[in-house]
Amino acid sequence: MEIFNMIYSAAIDAFFKVGVFVSISLLIIGLIDYKFNGLLLKLIEKNQKNQIYFAALLGLIPGCGGAIVIVPLYISGQVSFGSLVTAFITTMGDAAFVLMVGDIKAYFIVLLISGSVGILTGRIIDKLKIGTIVKLSVQNEEFNSEVNDMVSENKIEKSYKHVGHSKGDIIDKVLHKKNTYKYIHILTHKVWYKLFWAIVVLSIPLAFSHIFEEHDHNDGGTYELVFQWIGFLGTFLCIVYTGVSRKIIKGSDFDKTESKLNSAKETLIHTAEEVAFLVTWVFVAFLLYQILIYVIGGEGQLKSLLNENGFWVVIASIFIGILPGCGPQILLAAIYISGGIPFSALVANAICNDGDALFPLLALSKKSAFLVTVYNLIPALIVGGILYFIENM
Repeated sequence: MEIFNMIYSAAIDAFFKVGVFVSISLLIIGLIDYKFNGLLLKLIEKNQKNQIYFAALLGLIPGCGGAIVIVPLYISGQVSFGSLVTAFITTMGDAAFVLMVGDIKAYFIVLLISGSVGILTGRIIDKLKIGTIVKLSVQNEEFNSEVNDMVSENKIEKSYKHVGHSKGDIIDKVLHKKNTYKYIHILTHKVWYKLFWAIVVLSIPLAFSHIFEEHDHNDGGTYELVFQWIGFLGTFLCIVYTGVSRKIIKGSDFDKTESKLNSAKETLIHTAEEVAFLVTWVFVAFLLYQILIYVIGGEGQLKSLLNENGFWVVIASIFIGILPGCGPQILLAAIYISGGIPFSALVANAICNDGDALFPLLALSKKSAFLVTVYNLIPALIVGGILYFIENM
């Protein structure tokens, strides 16, 4: 019975504390990005002297999109290796949205630190000419076969614009593989996003109520029960959709990020998909935290454990950060909001966390992906260690 209460409570908190507000934030950022249609990308292409600074701004945009779209620019030789590393260091992926709604002050401090570290690291790499010769990990022959029961999403508009590559080249074939089955495409483009945004709009006043009023999720009056079940249903649908769309590990990819730059409808569709993925991981984080507190005997005991083993938590956060994908990073950010890890661990994770941007780079150049990870790891260890020392002075 206790575990059911934990699941119930974690589901309600995940949707009302994070899901609704992240939906609004992610949609606004996505629509702004669509409206300006990759303004930063154009500035990077035209201004090589200052491209590291523009790459940092791309990475600092909440979500994975900014870092994802710089990958083909690097592969095609339009940006330096230092700029790629800068974008990867400054990005927090979708974990940024969790921190935005959970602790806005910590979010901006992390932005300041990771932005400075990213620019400095990128400049050092380019100054010392540490860069790498790109060796594609794929061959054209791999992409000659057609699969009839799959659809490609890069035909949403006749005027579809590609980022950093041209239609039909090797980058296009790798990053726009036909990997979405028809029934999933129908679910995402006809049903899910409409249902999702309807629930979000109806839940906005309830989410504000959840933030400003105390809710213990115990049985109450009719209003309280309706409130609880909407939150639980919202999270449940997000989990189901994340599973059906096979997005348990990877929240977004280049194909979807690029399509959002070309269509307001695609922005609505894929924002709903990304929020579902994010809410799923936040739910897991909240539930694991509640279980941990229950097992160890309270939050006081947790603080004692952190005081005794805090630096090892920083090291663990760094190794979680080098894992590709946003899921583990979202989990870590949610645990930080709950008080489960120190700020130094959060910052160290943010610096070496590449989010979903590492997936397209792995597909195109495994050597580059490995080197980016190494060059992210070094400043994460240094900055994480310094902050931990400051926290414990």
